[in-house]
Order: sequence, then structure tokens, then C-alpha cells
Amino acid sequence: MAAIMTADALGWTNGPVGGGAALVVGGILGYLLCHAVAAWFRSTGDAAITPRLRLLVSVAAAAGAAGLWWWEVVAMGQIPRGISSGVPPAGNADLVLRCIAHVILFWLLAAATWIDFRQRVIPDWITLPGALVGLAAAWIWPRFLLPVGVEVPRSFAAPAIQADVLGWYGGLHAATGGPFAAAPHVAGLGLAAAIFVAWWVVCTEPEEDGGILWLTPRNAILVFGLVAVTVAWWGGTERFDALQTALVGLAVSGGLVWATRAGASYALGKEAMGLGDVTLMAMVGAWLGWQACVLTFFLATFIGLGHGLAQFLRHRDNELPFGPSLCLAAALVVVAWRPIWRVAALYFEQPGQLTLVVAAVVVLTAVTLSGWRFLRG
Repeated sequence: MAAIMTADALGWTNGPVGGGAALVVGGILGYLLCHAVAAWFRSTGDAAITPRLRLLVSVAAAAGAAGLWWWEVVAMGQIPRGISSGVPPAGNADLVLRCIAHVILFWLLAAATWIDFRQRVIPDWITLPGALVGLAAAWIWPRFLLPVGVEVPRSFAAPAIQADVLGWYGGLHAATGGPFAAAPHVAGLGLAAAIFVAWWVVCTEPEEDGGILWLTPRNAILVFGLVAVTVAWWGGTERFDALQTALVGLAVSGGLVWATRAGASYALGKEAMGLGDVTLMAMVGAWLGWQACVLTFFLATFIGLGHGLAQFLRHRDNELPFGPSLCLAAALVVVAWRPIWRVAALYFEQPGQLTLVVAAVVVLTAVTLSGWRFLRG
């Protein structure tokens, strides 16, 4: 209740005031986006961003932030049907903070898309801090994860549908104290630490001349991250569940794109996609969880195929970045989460079959690219 009152006091829950605040924040974020991207372009010797484009981006960002605020906070467009009547009106701080989290994520996706389209690269200054902020947000405020409805058994009546958020093994609160949740369960700490170390090895670039070994920024990320994971594990409860959800999302989504990259590179005989796509999806997994990222990957495949076909027919160009397709798919999954999860939830209840389907997609991607390579000689 105190959090809701705080959000009310800030004006986020008053329709006109909240919409106006979202416009202002979106405009500021649009300006910062142009400034950050322009600084990167200058550092790489690329052309500058024109003032007109800066204005268009700022206006679009303001409109997008206001629209997202209206959809998620006022219309409660992500809340599953059947439980929206049990959610407080726009004064619910959970809705506001979830919308803020998605605005930040969309900013990161927009920066990655812009640079990848222009330079065919996704810089680490977007994906590495983005992944770390996503992990921290999951631990600090678990309710920012994507909303779902879970059945709660009742002995005197039919099961009730309760509002919850999606954890890595089901509803986060409906199954509080999941398989590796509570301290001092060593398996939970081992899984979390192993995922973080694997992400650190794959997604952070070793420094060539960092001075004293243990004082490099890369090693600082490892040490600080492991300490933070241990502190979260020791505290247990739903916060560690949420952090575990973000870590599993990071591992599954990054691993899925890495496997696709390895298979496609083998099929084509050259690098099919950059490591930036792996770090990008790992970042998205930290914010959205593994289920949403599996859906993102499937949707991005069709977006990429359509984009590639159009590019080939127009310019006879068969090389294009995959990062923008991943970013667009992730944004679509967030905005259309309610209808998407209503259809897809059933398939995630059968993880064995889902694993086979994902593996088949990776293999078929490699086979298709091998055929394309053969036809082109």
C-alpha cells in the first residue's frame, strides 16, 4: 500500500499527469538515445546524426513512452483476462514500475537496432550494462517480470485465477520457495554462480593490457557479480527466485542464439552472425525470462526471413543483421504479451517437446543454409 501511495504521490497514477510525465520522460530518453548513438558513431569515424533526425527520434520516443504507459498502466493490456478485475486501478505501483522497466529495455533495444542497422555491430556498452541492470532489477523488484495468471486450488470451489509473474519454473509467487529458492540450498547458489560465470566468459571481452590482473574492469564484474549472487542467495525468498529467473533467461536465450550461430556458421563456412547477437539475447533474457525469449527467437526468425527476402529482391543483398529482428520481436512479445502467452502457455507445460522443437529449428536452420550455400555454388 505504501508503494502504491508513493506512486500516486508522484503523479504516475493520475491519467493526464501520468501521460504528461511519460511524454517528458520519453522525450528525454529519445534525446539521450541520439546523444549516446552519435557519440558511438563519432568514436568509430561514422557520419553524424542530423538535427532533424534527432528531433524525429525524440518525438517518436516521447509518443512511444506515452503509448506504452497507457497500454500497461491505464489499460492494463498485459494483465491476463479474468484477473484484471482483481488488480487495483492505475494506482498499482507494480504496473508503473513494470512499465518503467520496459521503457528502459526498449531504449536499449532501440540503441542496438540503430547501430546494428548502420554498422552491423552491437556494442558491448549496450548489452553488458543492460544485462547487469536486468539482473539487479529482478532481485530488487521481482514484480517487474511479465504477468501471468495461475490457478490456485480451493477445496470448496473451482480453482481461482490469481495474478502472478512468470518465474523460470512457473508462477513466481504461486510456487514460492521453488526448487533452488531458499538458503542455504547449495544447488541454488551453484546454478546461479555457474550461469553468471558462463555469461562472463562468453559475453565479456578479455582485456589485453589491464595492468594488474585482478584490478581489470572485467574481473571486477566477475567478483562483484558473484558476491551479489551469494548475498541474494543467502537472503532467499522470492527475490532470489526472481534473480534465478533472470539468470536462467540469460542462459537459455543467449545459449539458443549461440547454438544457432554455431550451426549456421558451420553450414555457410563462415561466420553467420556476430557474437553481439548472443550478448543481445542474453540481455533480453535477463529482463524477460527464458519463456518470452524462446517466443522472441521464433518470431524473430520469421521477421528475419521476411526482411531478408525483401532485401534480396530489392538489392540482391543476402547479408543483413539479425539483431534488429531480435529487437523488434522482443518488443512485440512485450506489448502483445497477453494474447501471445494465452496461446503459448500450454506448450511451455511440456518442456521435453519444447526442447525438441527448439533443437529442430536450430538444425533446420543449418540445413537450410547449407542448401542455400550449395545452390549459390
